[in-house]
Amino acid sequence: MIARPMTGRPMAALTFCCPRCKGSLESFTGRYECRACPAVYPIIAGIPDFRLYSDPYISLEADREKGLRLAAEAGRLDFPALVARYYAITPEVLPQQARRFTAHHLAGVQRGNSILARLAAYGLAANGPVLDLGCGTAGFVAAAAAAGHEVVGVDIAFRWLVIGRRRLAGLGYEALPLVCACADHLPFPDGRFSLVVAENLLEHVPSVAAVLAEAGRVCAPGGGLLARTVNRFAPGPEPHVGVWGLGFLPRRWMDPAVRRLKGIPYEHIHLQSALSLGRLLRALGQPDLALRPPLLSPAELAYLPPGQQRLLVWYGRLVGLGPPWQPLLWPLLTLFGPYLDVIARTAAPLRS
Repeated sequence: MIARPMTGRPMAALTFCCPRCKGSLESFTGRYECRACPAVYPIIAGIPDFRLYSDPYISLEADREKGLRLAAEAGRLDFPALVARYYAITPEVLPQQARRFTAHHLAGVQRGNSILARLAAYGLAANGPVLDLGCGTAGFVAAAAAAGHEVVGVDIAFRWLVIGRRRLAGLGYEALPLVCACADHLPFPDGRFSLVVAENLLEHVPSVAAVLAEAGRVCAPGGGLLARTVNRFAPGPEPHVGVWGLGFLPRRWMDPAVRRLKGIPYEHIHLQSALSLGRLLRALGQPDLALRPPLLSPAELAYLPPGQQRLLVWYGRLVGLGPPWQPLLWPLLTLFGPYLDVIARTAAPLRS
C-alpha cells in the first residue's frame, strides 16, 4: 500500500509554448500543435515530447521505443526493478558501469535533499514553481515535492522520464509533470519559474551558453539558478569514466584516450573549467552570477569507489573550512576541485 504524502503538489495550470518559435500551442488528443509554425509535438505514454533534436546517445525513434517498452513493464515492476530492467536491455553499458549507475539512481532522492540543502546555503529560495533541468529519474523532483514545492522535471531522455515517473508513482507523486524537451529549447513561457536547478547537466549539452540563457528566460526576475557541473581541471578521476586527470588532455584526445583505457566512448561529454565558465558568464552579461566549489553530501559519495570517496571527503573538509582559510582555499578549489556550482539570482533574463 502506498502512503500518500501530505506535502508536494502538481503545478497549477501548467502551460506550454512552442520550443521552436515560442508561439502558443493548441492541445489535441495525443499532441500539441503550434499556432505560429507548423510544429506538432506528440504526447507519448502520457509524457509530452517537445524535443527538437535527439539525445546524442540514441535516436528519437529508438528512445521512444525503449521508453514504451519500459512503460509496458512499469505496472508490474517497482522503481529499482525498472532501473535493473533498463540496464538488462541496454547491453552497451558495461556491467561495472551499470552497477555504479544503478546505485546513483537509487540514491536520487537523497541527492535531491542535498541539492535542497545547497540551495538553502546559497540563499536561493523557491517562492514559486521549480524547474529541474536534466531531471533523469526524478530524484530531485521527488525531494522538492516532499519539501512542499511545485516542481516540474525536464529531460531529453524519454526512457529516463518513464522510469522517473515510476519512482514518483511509488512515492505517491504520480500527478507531478515530467516533460521531454531539450534544455536549450524549453517549452515554457518567459518567467514561469522561481528557481531553476540543473544538476550535472552542463557537461552533456551542445551549448552551455544556450542552456544558461534559456534557463534565465524561464526564470522569473528575482528568481534563482543553481547548476552543478564536473570541473574539467580536477586532477582526480573523471566521475563519468574514472580516468584520472582526463581534463588536462586536449579535447580532441579525450575520446580516443577513454576508448583506449576503458573501451567506451567519450565523444558526447564536454567538461567545463572555472576559466571557461567564467568567460561564458561574463559574456552572458549577468552581474550576479558566481562560481563556487560545492560541498558533497554522503549520498553523493556512497556509490563511488572507496578511493574516490576518501579523496572527496578530504575535499569536503577543505571546502568546509571557515576564515581565515576560506579566502585562500576557495579560489584554488574553484580551479581544481572536482565540481563547480554556478549560482545566479536573476534580475533580468540572461543574454543569448
